[in-house]
Amino acid sequence: MARTANIKSRVIDINVFRSIVSHLEDTDAWLSSVGESQSVFTAMMDDPKVESLVNNRKDRVLQMQGSFTDTKNKMVSEACAKHLGFNTFQKLNRVLLNAIPFGIALCEVNWELKDGLYVPESFTPIPRTAISFPNYASDPFTPWLSATSKPLSDPFKFMVHRNDAGDGNVWGRPAIRSSYWAWKFKRLGFKFWIMAAERIGVPSILAIFEARTDTDADARAKTLNNLMAEIGSGSTGALGNVKDIKVVESAIADFEKIVDTCNAEIAYGITGQTLTTNQAEYGTKAQGELHSKTYDSTTFGDAYLLQETDQRLVDWFCEINFPGEEVPTYDIDSTDYAPWEIVRDAIDRGVPVSLSSLYEKNHLPKPKNEADTFLKPAGSPAPMFSDRGSNRDSFFFRTRR
Repeated sequence: MARTANIKSRVIDINVFRSIVSHLEDTDAWLSSVGESQSVFTAMMDDPKVESLVNNRKDRVLQMQGSFTDTKNKMVSEACAKHLGFNTFQKLNRVLLNAIPFGIALCEVNWELKDGLYVPESFTPIPRTAISFPNYASDPFTPWLSATSKPLSDPFKFMVHRNDAGDGNVWGRPAIRSSYWAWKFKRLGFKFWIMAAERIGVPSILAIFEARTDTDADARAKTLNNLMAEIGSGSTGALGNVKDIKVVESAIADFEKIVDTCNAEIAYGITGQTLTTNQAEYGTKAQGELHSKTYDSTTFGDAYLLQETDQRLVDWFCEINFPGEEVPTYDIDSTDYAPWEIVRDAIDRGVPVSLSSLYEKNHLPKPKNEADTFLKPAGSPAPMFSDRGSNRDSFFFRTRR
């Protein structure tokens, strides 16, 4: 008993720790270290590469299907399925997934009375620039509205979602933060490329002439230089007493390589890989599969974090409308469950399988009623060219006569 006496006691008090260290590592400290304001996030999202990668990562999560694990209370389960459907979570998650690039995303839940139940009808986004985390707050993780010095702690009203790296950062971890230097270098590269293009975009023209004395040469050179300066791109002219005309062509080498390198680093920072999001010149099938799995693990992590926040909306809905009742579990299916081939073989071998999961997890088309049900006619032959191992004794797989 003595060994477990203090097992439930808390050793680390995050509030005391915060007051001692003065602040947890946060985005403001990083912005200060690089000399930027919060507007840098908007500037980075204006970069086509950054925006496309972030949107692709968000879209991958939005395309994952959600489903409920029903409770014993049929009324509660049916109410959740009816009023917390696909469209509701799509509207909510489009706001919350802004936590991927910005670290944190917030919204106000707007409830309406429908069919005798309070239902989340819409979600009002709250910009990250509108909030702060005062050191004097009792709960360091509750955001405050800076304009009114009001904590966003009203029950059932404010949804907060973080791209949480598990380091206690109240601002979350912006995915574009690690790509900052690559973005900055590419931006400066474009700036200097434009300056260089203005200087060497028009080729230089040299006039070769002969003169008897240095004085004559200086005077003749100044005259020719003034004449050639007036010749614009695509213009023609005639120069007297000139032996030859030479055009000096210039080029900006390796600029494309610099941009490609920066884009690759940006892709690593946002998606964890490059091959499935960048144009690959020498990528093999094995590399492509590896990079695809890496990207999948990144988006699965996004989905699992989002699932925790989505569950909070389900909890609120049930607590408001069905206080004290068991709350259904909301799952975001990232397809990391058994594929259909394994489920099919389990059914053929007599392994019990959940019928509701076949429709909800494997997304089989569920019949509306008995008239809408189609079953394979009894006695129908198996597919001739089936790829299943159990059919290897068929005619096309015989190894002996």
